[in-house]
Amino acid sequence: MTRRAPESMSIALPTGRAIDAAIRPDDPGESAEVTLIEPIRPRVFESCPICGDPATSKEHIPPDRIGGKVMTRTCLPCNNRLGSNVETDLLDWVEGALSRPSLRSAAVQGPRREKRVLVRNTPEGEFVLVIDGRAHPDLKAMLESGEVDLDAVLPNWGRCCLALLKHAYLAACLTHGVLEGDVADEVRRDLIAARDAENKQSVPTSQLALGLTILRTYEPTTDEPAIRAVLHDPAGPVEGVLLAGRIFVSWSSVIPKDVPEAHGRLNRTLRVRAPVRGTVTSVES
Repeated sequence: MTRRAPESMSIALPTGRAIDAAIRPDDPGESAEVTLIEPIRPRVFESCPICGDPATSKEHIPPDRIGGKVMTRTCLPCNNRLGSNVETDLLDWVEGALSRPSLRSAAVQGPRREKRVLVRNTPEGEFVLVIDGRAHPDLKAMLESGEVDLDAVLPNWGRCCLALLKHAYLAACLTHGVLEGDVADEVRRDLIAARDAENKQSVPTSQLALGLTILRTYEPTTDEPAIRAVLHDPAGPVEGVLLAGRIFVSWSSVIPKDVPEAHGRLNRTLRVRAPVRGTVTSVES
C-alpha cells in the first residue's frame, strides 16, 4: 500500500502543553448538506472509457493514497501518464502539502531543498510545518539561527480540478456505462489533452474542470471509495459523487467561488524561537 502522509499528530511539550496538529481549513467556510445514495461498484471495461484504447491497466478511483481502490481498467497512458500530470496536485491539496520547498538561512550557505512540507493547524489557529520524510541535516542549524526563508510551490488548482474531473467521470461511467453526449466528449477531450501534455507545466486549462462544484470535508464520512451523492442546494438537488468519503464533485456549477491562482508559490520568512524538544505521542494517517 502507498504510504500516506500523516493527517494529524499530537506533540507533548515539557511545559505540559500538547500540540494537536491536523489538516484543518484556514477558513471553515459555509456548511452544505449532502445525502449519500449508494456506493459505486467496480466495473470492468474492455476499452478505456477515456480514449477508447484497450483497457489493460488497473485504475484506482480516486487515487490509492487518499483512500481509493481498484474500481475499473483504463489504458496505461490514461492511468499513468494522465495521473502523473494532474494527480500530484490533487494529492498535495488533500494532504495539505507544499511541494519543492527551498529553505535559506544565514547559518548555512546556499539553499536546502526538501521533497515536501506538510502544513498542519492547531484548534487555536497556529500552524505547524512538518517535513515529509527525512529532513536535511542542515535544517537544525538553520532553525536555530532564528530566521528561515521558505519558498515552495502551492498545489496547482487547474490540475487538481482535472484530476477530480477524471475520477468523477470514471465514477459516472461505472454507474451508467461509458457516457455519451457533448459534455462527455468535452470531458474526454480535456483529459486526453492533459494526458498528452509534454509535462505538468504544459497541461492546458480545462474550463469544464474549473467549473466543477467541489466541496470538501476534513472528517471522512465513509470508507467507500466512491458513492453517488446529492447536494441539497437552494436552487434544487445537485447530483454528484463523493470520493474517498471527503470530496463531493458534480458537473453542475452551483456554488460561486474564487478560483485560486493557477501557478501559486508561497514565499515566507519564518522567525523561529528557541527550540523546544517535544515528544510525538500519536500520529494518524
